[in-house]
Amino acid sequence: MQNSNIKANKFQDFLTAGQITCFGVQAMDDDLHTVIFRTNLEVGGQQLPVMFVTDDTLHTPLQVRVVPAVVQGPGRQSVLAYVNELNRTYKSFKYFISEDDALILDVCLTAVPEQFEPQLVSLTLDVILRHLQDEYPVLMRKIWADTAQN
Repeated sequence: MQNSNIKANKFQDFLTAGQITCFGVQAMDDDLHTVIFRTNLEVGGQQLPVMFVTDDTLHTPLQVRVVPAVVQGPGRQSVLAYVNELNRTYKSFKYFISEDDALILDVCLTAVPEQFEPQLVSLTLDVILRHLQDEYPVLMRKIWADTAQN
């Protein structure tokens, strides 16, 4: 896959050189030459979807869909309070609730396309995986406890 998206080409070359085959690739037909890479992280026996978006801009978002639907009702506030605690604790990434109520872990890597470092994506995924291995069970216990109260 070679196109005018420099970051996508560098990342694909990195994957090829490392014989990494777990990423799906989707090229968008837009003015920014967007290419989306998708994979999963296995955490706590679950496959968490990961989306990594490259284009011609400085921004390169990487998102992990941690929980498909956050608890509703009275328990929601305590889950949101815990998510805010995580956001205050960790500097390199932030959590947010999407429009469809999913809990998303978000990182935005920045670099001009010519200086994009695909190794930084791999390192970031490693940091996220270690973080989620620690926090995912705690988060899920919090969600399950709050769901049981509803």
